[in-house]
Amino acid sequence: MTGIVLLSQCDVLEDPVVPQPAGYRSDLYGPAPEFMSVSETVQRVLVEDFTAHQCGNCPEAAIIAEALAENPRVSAMAIHAGNLDATDDDHFDTDWTTEEGNVYWNQLEFQANPLGRINRLPNPGNFFAPAQWNAQTASALAEEPILHLEGMADFVSGNDHLNVHVFGQAMVDHEAQIHLAVLLLESHIIDYQLDYSASPSVVEDYEFNHVLRGSLNGAIGLGFGDLADGMTAGETSTVSFTYEWPNEWVIENATVLAVATDAEGTVINVAELHPVE
Repeated sequence: MTGIVLLSQCDVLEDPVVPQPAGYRSDLYGPAPEFMSVSETVQRVLVEDFTAHQCGNCPEAAIIAEALAENPRVSAMAIHAGNLDATDDDHFDTDWTTEEGNVYWNQLEFQANPLGRINRLPNPGNFFAPAQWNAQTASALAEEPILHLEGMADFVSGNDHLNVHVFGQAMVDHEAQIHLAVLLLESHIIDYQLDYSASPSVVEDYEFNHVLRGSLNGAIGLGFGDLADGMTAGETSTVSFTYEWPNEWVIENATVLAVATDAEGTVINVAELHPVE
């Protein structure tokens, strides 16, 4: 089993943000790690919270997402997008939007803050109000997993390099294409947020968590190596990246999310990696 430097791109899903994959620097860091095959796995769930710093109801939704993420099988991602995430010359001067987040926002059949997606079920255009997130997450957790997903993320401070390795193993036969997106999140960021439940309503030291910052291979990702064109039970694939970490992001507060999706864009499974524990 070897690390894959270039991933094959599938053509079922269109993604306007597909940079060249970050090749793994095996010349610096040696062969990609070997992962052990598994006999069983668990289903994990991605809760996507579409939020904005000028959305006064969004902090209440963030509380729900945070509570759900206390379950180790649940990952939360805050996606800043929409008109309420516009900047101004006063308090709200931080641009929280990302190209990846705009892709996800444009997938929604109806766009408003706060709304959420739970494993992008039943399709990426679907959405749920925050009051529905608990029940929908419980339902998604009960699904039988078809793909095992795990990985490693290691930060090399001397080079400001983040090495990411993602391993997948098919648990069942699955003929459709498999994509893998590797997303970058940051937590514990302090800035201004409108909060209708607070007094004053403009909170100057609001803590933003699970904020989508970018990706290693685009919002939709690319074909998941040997599993890109479908998979047979027991088949495996490992993909590896070396990414130059931006100085303005705090690596100690970073999360790497590996998100595997099917040809329709719904989430198959998720791996949450922490470069610095």
